Amino acid sequence: MVTQEPTHDEIGSFIREEKVKDISQKAEALLFVADRAVHTERISKWVEEGYIVICDRYFASTVAYQSSGLNGEALDREWLISLNRPVIITPDITVLLDIDPKKGLSRIKERDGLSKYEELHYLENTRREYLRLADEFDFMIIDAEESQTKIADKIITKLREIC
Repeated sequence: MVTQEPTHDEIGSFIREEKVKDISQKAEALLFVADRAVHTERISKWVEEGYIVICDRYFASTVAYQSSGLNGEALDREWLISLNRPVIITPDITVLLDIDPKKGLSRIKERDGLSKYEELHYLENTRREYLRLADEFDFMIIDAEESQTKIADKIITKLREIC
């Protein structure tokens, strides 16, 4: 099963469509965690049914983005981690595709417009937090400037080691 966060379900769609304009970082973080709680129940069910689940983004995204000072408001990372603990399951592997924010922004501009999260200074903070989380939670870090083939080969090799 291939899935992503925010989901396209009720709460995730609400987030994606930016239904509430001037929402605080704290309120937005709570929405992400609510979406994740429902999503994790679905992931657990899929795993019980024997599926391999690949999810694009999970709890680290909330921690990295919400603690990095969007619009000057940075939430406490420990509060964000503790908020997520009751609603997540630990993946067999978490892959962090790491890229210099300048390069990442140039790729985003090529495909579509920028979101409120895509500002260079903020993304530099977010990247630092992702790398901190990767160290703390033992994520596999891959240089996202490599070719898609090399990236896929590294991930598949790691999956074969753990499966």
